[in-house]
This record gives sequence, C-alpha cells and structure tokens, in this order.
Amino acid sequence: MNPISQLQLRDYSLVSLHVDANPNYEEPKDGVSKEQLGVDFDFGKQEKARVYKIDIKIQCNFTQSAFHRNKYRIKIHLQSFFEFDPSFPEQDVPKMLIPNGLAMSYSIARGIVAQATGTSLYGKFVLPTVNFVEIFKEKVAKLKKKRLNS
Repeated sequence: MNPISQLQLRDYSLVSLHVDANPNYEEPKDGVSKEQLGVDFDFGKQEKARVYKIDIKIQCNFTQSAFHRNKYRIKIHLQSFFEFDPSFPEQDVPKMLIPNGLAMSYSIARGIVAQATGTSLYGKFVLPTVNFVEIFKEKVAKLKKKRLNS
C-alpha cells in the first residue's frame, strides 16, 4: 500500500495576520479562559487542472468583550493550494478536499499563530481544536437559508 495521499498540499500563503496582546489581562478566578472563535472558509478550483484553493479566515477573541477576558485577539487569513493525483475521481474531490484540506489549512494557521505569539507578552498561544464537520454543516445551512431568501 502506498501511504502517500492522493490529495497533496502544494503551497500556502499568509494573506494577513493581526495579533494584539491584552495589556490589561488578568487570569480568571476559576483559572479557565473562554476563547471566542470564528472560522470561515471558501474553496474553489484554480484555472490549472486539478489545483484547488482553500481560503480560511479565523478570528479569535475579536469582539471587545472577548478580548477583555483573554490574552490575545487574533485574526488570520490563509490561502492553501492542493492538488489531486490525476487518477482521483473528480466527483470525489469535495468529499476529500473539504475535511482534509480544511484540517491541513487550520493546522498551518495554528503554527503561524503559535510562532507569532511565542515572543509576545503572554507567550505562545495555540488556537483551539475545532470540529470541521460542524463548521461545514453550519456553512451549508447558512448557504441554503440564503438561497431560500433570494
């Protein structure tokens, strides 16, 4: 069995990164901080055959009230580019690209955020783990609702 996936990450680009450290942060009395996280994504096919792009946008503690309760406010936008083996069926691309490509893109964003905050006021911050199945379901539901209202 060949362990190399038919889906390969070919490249990624950081579009934007915004990090603020909260100079007035105080540890919560219960010792638990509650991050507020938002994840959005879009994907599409590039003009080149079999190359797909995922745009992922992540916001953490971006509202003023959430920032007040946490160490950092973070906003990151990343583009990732994926390619499929020519033998991979075109109709199966979304089923493989969405969960796997999103997970890979989010992992890259986590590393970038951890590196950027590593020398910041409160040290390294690792974005929380997310459930992309639920995020995808929410996105589909919003798109369906938008189509119904159009």
